[in-house]
Amino acid sequence: MKKDWKYYLGMSLFLYSFLPMSIVAILPFLGLTLAQAGAFAVVFLASGEVAFLCAAALLGKEFLTALKKRIKAWFKRSHEPKPISRNRHRFGIALLASSFLPHYVMLIYLLFFSHKESEINFLAWTLVAGEAAFMAGLFILGGDFWERLRQLFVWPGQEMKKVLV
Repeated sequence: MKKDWKYYLGMSLFLYSFLPMSIVAILPFLGLTLAQAGAFAVVFLASGEVAFLCAAALLGKEFLTALKKRIKAWFKRSHEPKPISRNRHRFGIALLASSFLPHYVMLIYLLFFSHKESEINFLAWTLVAGEAAFMAGLFILGGDFWERLRQLFVWPGQEMKKVLV
């Protein structure tokens, strides 16, 4: 791929296209009204989409093919998951279980206590912390846990009939 002005402009637009998603994620914490946040989000996300389309046009088919190949490589399993220690498992399960607490704390707080506008930011950050604990717990538990979790959603089919009969 020739590195001329099209390449550099295309790469800049490609990198910019991811910025609006991360900025929109923090909008609830900026203290904007719902109308302001909504208008900002729509315009900003649309600019990211336009930037991505322009980047795709400038960079061409070979860049998009290489990008698609790299993304597919992330999701392919290249090796068997390694077993984790008992302490790591306990810590991961504790994080996973505690990640649900902020949701219930916020629900109880909103139902039974008077809340002020200034406390909403604290509650929103509490939910973000719960989500972060959930994701960290899943990653700490490792590949074996992911496989067991995936098996929960696999239909056993004929194998289950053999066990029941």
